[in-house]
Amino acid sequence: MKKFLTVCLICLTPLYAVASVDDKSADVADSAIQQESTIKWQPYLGVNMGINASEVSVHGEDFFDFGGVFNFEAGARYNKRYRLALNYQSRAEVSELFQILFGHVIAISNDAVRINGYYDYVSLKHFAMYIGAGLGGDWYDYKITNRADNSEKSEHGFTFTAGATTGLSFSFWHLAIDLGFSCDYIAYPQILSYGPNIGLRINF
Repeated sequence: MKKFLTVCLICLTPLYAVASVDDKSADVADSAIQQESTIKWQPYLGVNMGINASEVSVHGEDFFDFGGVFNFEAGARYNKRYRLALNYQSRAEVSELFQILFGHVIAISNDAVRINGYYDYVSLKHFAMYIGAGLGGDWYDYKITNRADNSEKSEHGFTFTAGATTGLSFSFWHLAIDLGFSCDYIAYPQILSYGPNIGLRINF
């Protein structure tokens, strides 16, 4: 959990740096936003994928691996700077090669649903810098296979998950491309993962 909080603070560092800029630039940006269209809520759909490094702990077994993460999101943007979305995330973890060859295999799959919020602390016409965070629930399913006697132990259930992210967004027409870095925490089996991701959003 301490590592998760540390990575979250790293994600928030850019916001602090921008907040230290003098108030004049912020006032100019805010007045420009107020002069734009009166449309406040703008719905969008988005997908993103990433490669994450994961630290996993389950039943006294600890391992480190790399895996893929997929996210689908449906949400809305408010006043150009804020986004609120319902997010679905799918991931899978398999114990590293040494354990597979000489011990046992641990396979974990996770499907999570979260409410995510985002804030564009830099917001220009075709470019933005953002931070975000989310909370939700995770459905897990894991199986431990002992290669010595081929015995298996499995469990599935529901647990808590949280995440934080930061990144850059490039927009044109009704599309936006996101380049970010995310950190996710799953309470059980305990997983701390972090890594880069790329995504595409369609604004309506």
